[in-house]
Amino acid sequence: MVRMNVVGLTPIIPILFAFALPLTSILVKGDRRIVQAYALTGTGLTLLSAVKLFQLAYSSNEPLIYTFGGWTAPVGIIYEVDRMSALIALVTAALMFLIAIYSYRYLEGEGGLEWYYTLYLGLEAGLLGVLLTGDAFNLFVMIEVTSIAAYALVMYYRDRGDSVVAGLKYALIGAVGTTMYFIALGVLYYGFGTLNFANLSALIHGMSFPVVGEPYRDVVIASGVALALATWAFLIKAAVFPNHFWLPEAHPAAPSPISAILSGLVVNVGVYALARFLYTVYGGALTSTLSSVIHALSIVLMLLGAVSALFGALMMLVQRDVKRLIAYSTVMHMGYLVMAVGVGTQLALSAAIFHMVNHAIAKALLFLSAGVFIHAAGSRNLEDLAGLGRKMPVATFSLAVASLSLVGVPPFNVFFSKLLLFNAFLDENPVLALVLVVSSVTALVAYVRVFYEVWLGKPGKEVELRESWSMSGVCLVLALACVVVGLVAPYVVSHYVEPAAVQAVDYRVYIQKALEYAAKTKLGL
Repeated sequence: MVRMNVVGLTPIIPILFAFALPLTSILVKGDRRIVQAYALTGTGLTLLSAVKLFQLAYSSNEPLIYTFGGWTAPVGIIYEVDRMSALIALVTAALMFLIAIYSYRYLEGEGGLEWYYTLYLGLEAGLLGVLLTGDAFNLFVMIEVTSIAAYALVMYYRDRGDSVVAGLKYALIGAVGTTMYFIALGVLYYGFGTLNFANLSALIHGMSFPVVGEPYRDVVIASGVALALATWAFLIKAAVFPNHFWLPEAHPAAPSPISAILSGLVVNVGVYALARFLYTVYGGALTSTLSSVIHALSIVLMLLGAVSALFGALMMLVQRDVKRLIAYSTVMHMGYLVMAVGVGTQLALSAAIFHMVNHAIAKALLFLSAGVFIHAAGSRNLEDLAGLGRKMPVATFSLAVASLSLVGVPPFNVFFSKLLLFNAFLDENPVLALVLVVSSVTALVAYVRVFYEVWLGKPGKEVELRESWSMSGVCLVLALACVVVGLVAPYVVSHYVEPAAVQAVDYRVYIQKALEYAAKTKLGL
């Protein structure tokens, strides 16, 4: 019972806090300190719940199940949490809590803090819902929750034209993506008669399941059409070439803490959804015809991922807007992740999971440390940030750690996930490994240029600066996380990452747990 409650409670906490915040703000007359304390309480409780969920997932050899209203699969929507989803959920909750601390000082001159945190908590609820759900339709709902909150947060500076235009473009392309996924769900339901992940996987692998015991239509045709539509939608969410074009405008226009969430966490939605479909639902022994569909899709993912990695790295070289430069770095790293998902091996999935975690931490740190300088200078242009690093040592140290980590310099955390990616790519095709190396070296040139300007550049004008310890303190915590995770990377991989990958590819256990729960509760009928 405790396990079930924790699974259901983790995404419910932030959404309850989000709904109650506008009323609470009225009662406290918009007091910024109370609103901030309220938001920290919501994100803090969510983090505690995510920690407990993580502990439960790793102490169990089977996924955890939570049913809404007591209706089990495939009649009702369930949350089915394995170690992969629990691990990424923990990282998500931890970053959301830290970024909530950072946000207060960053937005000190802005009004509407209660609406910012309402959307912020809604965004967290959507992200956690995506990670924990065991139903393809509920995945659509949670992607929509995440997306709508993200669109509004990009447009937080509603008096700035670039913010509104970037948010509207983001909303437009995002709506196209979710519509494509919704159509894919219709095709899946037409072909299979169910949208539950465990039930879909059982039908694909010839295993029996209550209520929907056999497909309604041709599995190969339904899978081919649905996966093509869903993959394109997920590539939009992940900002992978050629569906990347919304990201370099949307992320710079948003407040820096939101940019950190968008580039560190929101883009993971697309990669995670692809991995869940290709490894848990469609992984393992398939018919030869269906295997050919998955193989073709894998080739497309590897190709687009490689192009995205190279394109993102090259575009970093020509940017003068520091947040736009970092946004193209995200395009590059999402390319790595999509390539790994396309490779389709357990090693590749381990590398993808570890890189999702490491990239989220390091990319959040990079945006937040850059945000300290942007907040001080009131500009995102590199020339306007020249020389500020000498006056803000903690933020400068954090910027250096984030840059070196993302490039892949040991002993920082991203080096080890890149090493796993390199080995997985080398096993599949040496060209993929070469793409990883070339793009990383290219990105290094761009990062060095940024650091040179911030640290050694000559300031255009003298300004009196005082480093904000609430902002720089969060950066320091994340910088230390990059170092510590790097130092203990072999332990993290063997005890957390590899077990997560093993459980994610074990579709039999995923199906069996849902079956056992359905039998135990007799489907709630």
